[in-house]
Amino acid sequence: MDSYDFDVRLTPAARELLRPGEALVLDWHRMAICCAGAGEASLYAAGEEGLSRRKGLIRLKGEDPIYAARAIFPHLAGRVIKLDARKTFGVRRFSSDLPRDFGLRAVMGYLPEGS
Repeated sequence: MDSYDFDVRLTPAARELLRPGEALVLDWHRMAICCAGAGEASLYAAGEEGLSRRKGLIRLKGEDPIYAARAIFPHLAGRVIKLDARKTFGVRRFSSDLPRDFGLRAVMGYLPEGS
């Protein structure tokens, strides 16, 4: 894989729990004004129609309906990310295999190789 490229994949469970017309969004929320890259990542499902009009979100290549914030691209470079889902007590929960403190570690340059 190219060191500037990244790959985001859905597990079969995540595909199954997405409703028709929905997409998963890998978003980046800016947390500070002084540090341009400081932020935190989040993952959620939303209607694809509205996502296509949002500035700053790009639909990723491939068959799976996944959108990602442009601001998160540099932090994902060179990585393969797996998005999963499960249903607990009737509530869908989407998750990724990124470290829980991904935003802070990415900004500080402390992400381990291949994480």
